[in-house]
Amino acid sequence: MNRLTCLFVLLVVAMLAGCSSHPPSAAQFMNVKINENKFGVALGVGGSARAGDIYSGRSHIDVDYIDEEGSANLDLSLLFRLDHGVFGFSFEDISLRTIFGGRSQYIGVQGWAGIGSAEKGHDKNAMPFSGGLMLIEEFPIYDNLRVGASEHISRNAYTVDENCGGLGIPSTYEYGEFGAGAYLAFKGVSLEFRYGREIDEPRNRFYFMINYAFMNGESSK
Repeated sequence: MNRLTCLFVLLVVAMLAGCSSHPPSAAQFMNVKINENKFGVALGVGGSARAGDIYSGRSHIDVDYIDEEGSANLDLSLLFRLDHGVFGFSFEDISLRTIFGGRSQYIGVQGWAGIGSAEKGHDKNAMPFSGGLMLIEEFPIYDNLRVGASEHISRNAYTVDENCGGLGIPSTYEYGEFGAGAYLAFKGVSLEFRYGREIDEPRNRFYFMINYAFMNGESSK
């Protein structure tokens, strides 16, 4: 196989290896600068920590399932901008998501989508899909200092270790969530807090995120 084929295979394997997916950073999306009629790219790196009603290595469904949502993950993103449109990719650890949407100076709309394992632990008939939609409002304070707020609705996912006759099979558990957040950004650095509430269960999650954007969409055609 050539290099392009190998890369494609690795991406597919990463997507199907058990998907971990939570709402991506609002600040990272808005860090892609607007520059009409020019093409730009922004590379982002950061991390996210979660608290609240999360499951980390606890089997709360059945003895044959071990939930490992985890309390932290690494975030990487590669976003492209053309005029006001933004699109690209985001990794939560090794789980790949597509990012798409658009932004103006004060408003952004971010969408994302990904797939998990074909074998689903909790509901065999459910589609292993995660994704969501986020509305973002941003308010400049000074030239390089910005504050923002976000509201989202999403279908989140995390890896479940399914024990089938002693064999560990990676699968995913998906759940619906709605929530809101706020962030503070200085140049390419951002600090972000987000609250999420499960739609079907009385569970609350609290997200603490830090991100840094390289290049910031400054390149042109």
